[in-house]
Amino acid sequence: MLGRFGAVSARLLPRAIPPRAIIPQHRGLAKRAMAFRGPVQEHIEQTLAEALEPDHLEVTNESHRMAEDESHFHVLVVSDKFEGTPLIKRHRAVSALFTDENGALKFHSLRITAKTSKQWSTNSTVPVAPKCSGKGDGRAPTDTSKLA
Repeated sequence: MLGRFGAVSARLLPRAIPPRAIIPQHRGLAKRAMAFRGPVQEHIEQTLAEALEPDHLEVTNESHRMAEDESHFHVLVVSDKFEGTPLIKRHRAVSALFTDENGALKFHSLRITAKTSKQWSTNSTVPVAPKCSGKGDGRAPTDTSKLA
């Protein structure tokens, strides 16, 4: 089953996780991101699929310099597990899946869109990413050894 942006529905996730659609901020990023799907993105997809059993899941690499850096991600997750949960608690639940024992995110940035199935069926819009200066903060590409 295809999602709004052509992404494969999470119902197919127990098998191999297929590539996700890119929600490009500009064409250059989309081309680079489509050409590369790395271990951080795969880790995010697998973790969300196992923890939230989503009806729809899209993970987009929004890394502004090189997609291979895998530093900035947007997750669109639609799950019935969010029913009755305030938005801030949904965001905290998703973020908690990717933080270390000190509460630090294991990669630089995670933008979250978390909806219930009912919300998604009535409004499948996704907020546009805020503009990024692209200057970075001096961080190196994500260290994949810290994902486990």
